[in-house]
Order: sequence, then structure tokens, then C-alpha cells
Amino acid sequence: MANPTQTATEMEVSGKDVEEVLRIMDVMERTWSEKNLPELFSHYWQNDGFVLFTSKGAYYGWAAGKAMLEKYFAELEEVHLEFGPRKVRCFGEVATVVYEWRTDGRSKKDGNRLLREGYGTDVFLRDKGKWKLYHNHVSLARAGTNKMQPEPW
Repeated sequence: MANPTQTATEMEVSGKDVEEVLRIMDVMERTWSEKNLPELFSHYWQNDGFVLFTSKGAYYGWAAGKAMLEKYFAELEEVHLEFGPRKVRCFGEVATVVYEWRTDGRSKKDGNRLLREGYGTDVFLRDKGKWKLYHNHVSLARAGTNKMQPEPW
């Protein structure tokens, strides 16, 4: 593993690592929408250091994050996740991604449509040579404020 202090200031905005993180996010977007939890979860860092911040609360450790996500998916008849443009920055063994997102789902309980949109920041770590989602922080946008702009930067 590279020395973090040597690589922390060497920011990569394009290249192999950036493309790999974007590919993983594409897979996560697809598997979320398919409710394919085994494949989706294979891209998460399954460790006590995992952190998930959502509008429902903070979840520390993979067991707590996984339980929350399983409950979320169990309550949905269907769901579709869409990411807006993503801005990836790699710093050695760590990558950050900022983006807008939208989910459109339907509740199993009452059939109501559940449209949510907001902003996200993901932090990936390279673990045994593979990028894994270590920290996910999403926040809701006020209705109509998230425009999913094609290129906001």
C-alpha cells in the first residue's frame, strides 16, 4: 500500500483509477435499481469502519449499514436510482465522488410513489487492490431544487 502522506496531495482527476471508480458507480446504480443486493453489496467495504449517513440516520459499521439497506429495499416494490454527473478525485488509495442523485420507487405497503432526490459524497478505499465504498453521505434536496444538471462544474 502506498504511503498516504506521499500520495495525499497528488490528486488524479482522470485516468485508470478515476475510470474504475466511475465503472463501480455505474454497476452500483444498475444493481440498486435491480435490487440485486449481493452484487450491490460486493462493492461496499464490509468492515466495522464502514460509515453510512442518510436522512434516516447515521450507521456505523457494515452490519448496521447492511441492515438498514436490507430494510430499505424490503419496503420497496420497485426502485430506480439515477446518478447525475459525478466528479471523481483520487488521492492515492482514497477516491472521493460528489454527485446528484434521484430515486424513484414504489412502496410495498401502500403503493405510493417515493420520489427522492439529493446530493451525495462517497469515499472509496482501495482494499486488496479493489475500490470499495467506505463512506456514503447522502442528503435530500428540497423538492424541485435538484436539477440533475448535465455538467454543473
